[in-house]
Amino acid sequence: MQAGDKLPVFLADNHAETAGWITRTFDLDAPYELVLIDAHSDATAAERSEEIREALRRVPSLEERAKRVEVWRQTGRLQAFNWIEPLLPRPLEQVRWLAGVCLTEKEISNKTAEAIDSLDGRLEVEPRSAGSFSARWQTLDLEGLRDWKPGERAVILAVDLDFFAGMSVAEREARFAAIWENALEWPGLAGVAFAVSRPWLTDDAEADALVKLALDAVRNTRGARLEVDATLDDRPDDSLKAVDLAQEGKPITRWDFVNLSRAARTSLHLLGERVTVKDRKRSIAAEMLDFPEVTSADGEMDVDGVWRFPLGKEPVLRVQSLVGATGNTRWFLLEPASAAYDLLPETELGKSFSVSPARWIYKRRRLLKETEDFQLDPAAWRGERGGRFLLEAEVETAEGWILTPRIELRIRTSDGFRGALSECGGMPYVFGIAGVKVGDFSGVETGWGSDCANLLIHAWRRNGIPLAWGDPGRLRAQLTAYAEDVTLESRVKISSAAIERGLAIDFGRHVAAVWEDRNPLEVLDGNDLVMHHLGGLPEVVELAKLAESRPRFSLRVPASLPACRVAFAGDVVLAGEERVVLENFEKGDADAFVVNLEGIPSMRVVESEPRYDFRFPPERLDWLKAKGVDAVSLANNHAGDAGQEGLIEGMQALEKAGIGYCGAGKNEAEASSPWRMECRGIKLAVFGISYFQTGAAGPDHAGCAVLPQHADFLENEFRKARLAGERIWVLVHGGDEYQARVNDEQRGWVAWLAARGASLIVGAHPHVIQRQEIHAGTKIYHSLGNAVYPRILKGADSGCKTVVEIR
Repeated sequence: MQAGDKLPVFLADNHAETAGWITRTFDLDAPYELVLIDAHSDATAAERSEEIREALRRVPSLEERAKRVEVWRQTGRLQAFNWIEPLLPRPLEQVRWLAGVCLTEKEISNKTAEAIDSLDGRLEVEPRSAGSFSARWQTLDLEGLRDWKPGERAVILAVDLDFFAGMSVAEREARFAAIWENALEWPGLAGVAFAVSRPWLTDDAEADALVKLALDAVRNTRGARLEVDATLDDRPDDSLKAVDLAQEGKPITRWDFVNLSRAARTSLHLLGERVTVKDRKRSIAAEMLDFPEVTSADGEMDVDGVWRFPLGKEPVLRVQSLVGATGNTRWFLLEPASAAYDLLPETELGKSFSVSPARWIYKRRRLLKETEDFQLDPAAWRGERGGRFLLEAEVETAEGWILTPRIELRIRTSDGFRGALSECGGMPYVFGIAGVKVGDFSGVETGWGSDCANLLIHAWRRNGIPLAWGDPGRLRAQLTAYAEDVTLESRVKISSAAIERGLAIDFGRHVAAVWEDRNPLEVLDGNDLVMHHLGGLPEVVELAKLAESRPRFSLRVPASLPACRVAFAGDVVLAGEERVVLENFEKGDADAFVVNLEGIPSMRVVESEPRYDFRFPPERLDWLKAKGVDAVSLANNHAGDAGQEGLIEGMQALEKAGIGYCGAGKNEAEASSPWRMECRGIKLAVFGISYFQTGAAGPDHAGCAVLPQHADFLENEFRKARLAGERIWVLVHGGDEYQARVNDEQRGWVAWLAARGASLIVGAHPHVIQRQEIHAGTKIYHSLGNAVYPRILKGADSGCKTVVEIR
């Protein structure tokens, strides 16, 4: 992740652990504002705190600093009631204490005086270099916190969940949401720490519910990363609560991570790679949970994890059944808490496009409906203009309400460029979205949001034009002029073809796309509709509205480039005596013809024959050559049917027949290198890659290029191809045999390949035709089925040939 960076979040039972987290997470010599949400001020002065301040800084490493903090915790010098004072005046420069929901001026004054007395309580016996901390403390209530504006100052939020102790469910949820959403608007929010403080809570159920609130807040905040200290606290506790409990002869109750409810554990696990759990004394085993998932009987998930449907064809959603579920289901829609966000507040450029944009993208839940049959009719969530919809459900069980992973749907009003624009409806404006990268997804494809230029770029990428993310200036450099320096009075002629392919209106610092040509037709005027994204949700408006403040503009379109036409076919098996051949299996008028050769042209005898033996006599390659095949991929699970020596013989036979090959070699470097050709001035690098680990090439033995084993080699070859100006085409081998649905492995590797520059990906192995799609400008054919196949095998006639144009 780049733009927006990461928001570190910490969770532990004892608030004193926050001190250790701060010292290993933040620069101790940089100034931070601490916003403390707590029923107690934690303002007691620590014993010999000046010594602690110096010792925190005079360390050779963060590990040594952590050891020192742990010693102070074990000896009782740092506790929940005195952890703040040793961190003043650096890194904590100021403390803003939210001491209650609604406080009178007198209550605020009294609480402030009490906190300062505690902070400065040891000054007479232990003078400190920074002197009194009276000017560094402010007490607030909820209204005061809302009114406080930190500007660009760095802020650390410390939330002790005992602040919400004793509140009703509705009250604590509302108070928590108000505090969290307010904090996410602070431009300088640098991190958040949660303390459970179990001794101060009513019971374990209240603690669990509050922890789940924190987990869900992190889960719904883009960029948030959670670290959980699951250690069962056994350090000294000299707090007033501990003293009271000791006098009553009662033990100090602690929050135990391993006793999380099923509901809370589900929220934790849905964080996926965004959470780490550590325990100093216990081994916390990875836990497998049975998640009830939301799915649809219609359609299929795309590579980016999105389900896409045309407007009017929205699906009925259903939760997969869960053991012990009653059928009662709550359905929620997740909506952006703010219409605009600024991921780069330090540049202050985002303020030019949005009024008071928030810092961290947060999704707020809205209850749609409760059902009794696991199903949700689209009438409960569909919109009139399509757009993006995030939904999740909670299923009732004996263990409580269990959360589902969310499902993302994009509903388009039409196909093509404008359809891709429409699927972004409801997305927030995100300044800095071009720099966001999460895994193998970037920009708008992360689902975070879009902005004016990247809304258009996303639409072109969804239609196979692989533009790079950027601002209007970078977009301008990737387009060609349609009409320069015009006004509404220029009466520029426009065509429906240009609108369908994508016609951008360039205002300089802002861009929009022509959405609808209205009367008079084929002439651009103020009555025409445009779609744009500026400082809020995307909207369709009359061009005249935008032209009021931007009277001069230019029109731009993607460049029309020469195309190279290549024919592709799926599995070609030349083994056996009687084969079914695809009716149009030939090169035709294409510039090149490439197929997956399932098997090897070698009859070498091997010690253990494979169950399905796809060896064949090398002379059969002459037939393949006569059909116009220029190259084949050998990266498949049958390339090794004749053993390593047989694979080498097969490669030699292909060379003799004048047929190029990729995906196999005498070693892993050779197997990972592409077959190259040039047609119509376009240079191509064609790779073959298998997802099967058997038959993988090694440093000194023949085999296939496989993922993930050869990821580093392939990345390097992709990089060289891009630098050479070559278009990267990949023939992949994987998926489930005879299954029309694309599996998770296929989607994951296709995203990986697209992120590294593949222009075209063609799949084989399932032996049936699977869907095609476009992702990140990459054209994807998940499986073309069988092209040439033994008649005796299942699915012999289930394939197709496709001709693809690449510019």
